[in-house]
Amino acid sequence: MTERNDQAAEGKGQSSRALAQALGKLIALVLVVVAVILIERYCRVEVPPFGPGATIVSVDGDTLRAANGVEYRIFGIDAPELHQTCSEANGKSWLCGRAAKAKLTTLIKGGNVTCEARATDRFGRTVAVCSAEAVSDLGEAMVRDGYAIDLGGAAGNPYASAEAEARDAKRGIWRGTFERPSDWRQTNPRSDAN
Repeated sequence: MTERNDQAAEGKGQSSRALAQALGKLIALVLVVVAVILIERYCRVEVPPFGPGATIVSVDGDTLRAANGVEYRIFGIDAPELHQTCSEANGKSWLCGRAAKAKLTTLIKGGNVTCEARATDRFGRTVAVCSAEAVSDLGEAMVRDGYAIDLGGAAGNPYASAEAEARDAKRGIWRGTFERPSDWRQTNPRSDAN
């Protein structure tokens, strides 16, 4: 009888040890999962939306997108829409919307883009006065170079003199004829919600 008790006790001991090992593995797995979740949540390196090393891209001639996905509409200007065309003085059509995007891309290439928020537009974009390396005001530069117009309206006319200068010098869209971007948007509504 003692031999049976010893065997039963030994069997219980092995079963308890196996259960303890399985429980230890399960606890270790749970701790690893919790650690991964905490690291993912609290130790994520986020790229700053502005400053040296930040990734900023032009969406079109008057909108920027930061690396974090936030879009910035440049205050006080209206640039031709991406698919908008304009006419040269000789009547030849050119892709002024693409040219406006290319101009804005060139202006921000130097880096150190910063934006000072003014408002939020109906699409949820931050309306801001933005600058870049060697360009103190991107909106003014776009208007002065003839790739955007002074927005007017609620913005006032912050770039009226820059627009007059571009028009007189026949720069950008002023070298021929064009439809105001707001009028073009009315006759060519976007297919998406933006």
